[in-house]
Amino acid sequence: MKKLLILFFASLVLCLPANASTTKQISVKSLTPLTTIGSVTDISGVLTRGSEIIIFGSRDDKSYVRAIDLSGKELWTFDLSPELHSIATAGSIDISGNIWIAGSASRTVNAPAETLIPINPDGIVANNDESSYELNEVVLWKIPSELSSPITFINQQESAIMINSIATDTNGVSLVGEIATEKGSSGFLMNTDNAGTYSQLVKIGSLATKLNSILRNKDGSKTLFGASSDSLAGKKLLGITDGVIISVNSKNEISNIVRSSELKTKRSWNSASNSLLLGGSLIRGSITQSTITKFSKNYAPEWTYKFDSTGSTYTSGTNRALISSTAAIMPIRGWAPKSARVLLLTFDTKGTISEAFSAPTRFNEVFGLIDSKELGVLVTAVSEQTIVAFLAK
Repeated sequence: MKKLLILFFASLVLCLPANASTTKQISVKSLTPLTTIGSVTDISGVLTRGSEIIIFGSRDDKSYVRAIDLSGKELWTFDLSPELHSIATAGSIDISGNIWIAGSASRTVNAPAETLIPINPDGIVANNDESSYELNEVVLWKIPSELSSPITFINQQESAIMINSIATDTNGVSLVGEIATEKGSSGFLMNTDNAGTYSQLVKIGSLATKLNSILRNKDGSKTLFGASSDSLAGKKLLGITDGVIISVNSKNEISNIVRSSELKTKRSWNSASNSLLLGGSLIRGSITQSTITKFSKNYAPEWTYKFDSTGSTYTSGTNRALISSTAAIMPIRGWAPKSARVLLLTFDTKGTISEAFSAPTRFNEVFGLIDSKELGVLVTAVSEQTIVAFLAK
């Protein structure tokens, strides 16, 4: 047992920045409670626009978007295509202040014979109703900045589809996620212009690929982040599941793939900031960790951390990451959670932890992280199925 502990701590030191072992200890500050957001059962995401907090999600197979102020007072709300059975799963706000919400939708069908493996990330057991809904349509809602009625753009697909992330710029919108195939699932990329005209969907992988995040680059290329157990563009699987970074050129052709290289692990990149600060998860046997890595523009790692956690990891800006920590972290004085606790970390330019914030002990699940010019650093965390917003001050 002692040898195993020595090996474990040695591996932890190896994945820290070179100056981490000499860093002075820091104390954990408390996050400042702001307002209650709502129930995790019907909220998919949170955005900010000025001093507004934008909330989107789905209730009873119907999607919605609404805004609250800092006290929690509702400012406005929209039902999104109430005639559709839909789920809203990703959102973004463009430079003009337009809100874009993406999701999946379907029409009512009579219990079809399912030939493709359905996407079911939450392991939900379906009721034996007389009808069921195959979410095989991509739906994109645009809520103009002047808050006129939502504009809906729909694109029919051949099988069930799940949108995990959306990115916007002045030239259009990109969506990534996963789509069901005959043997599993493919990752996908789909683009639209600002008028909602869809490009052809591009599939990546065929058995077990999932894309979780996307960046649109100034030259028209895109960078995709996720996980795959497929061989991709000639690059073979190295672990059980590899975290993948996929470069796609302006013609939507794969130009480069960077795979994680740890054997016998399940890796995934789940979030990415514009500065290429990535957050992900690593599972090796019974150990689950958050991985936080700063990459160069050529996708070479500059520094990296691995912390015991529940696995969920969010990054934002150039230097912040949010995790549900489950063990001590060396530079943080007195940090020894007995169960998962929400922890916000700030890093300096060399990758050294320079600041840490925590939520009260009852908050054990992270939900999101936003850098807002107007509000500051906004953290959303979960306690007993309720999402609460905090500020890091």
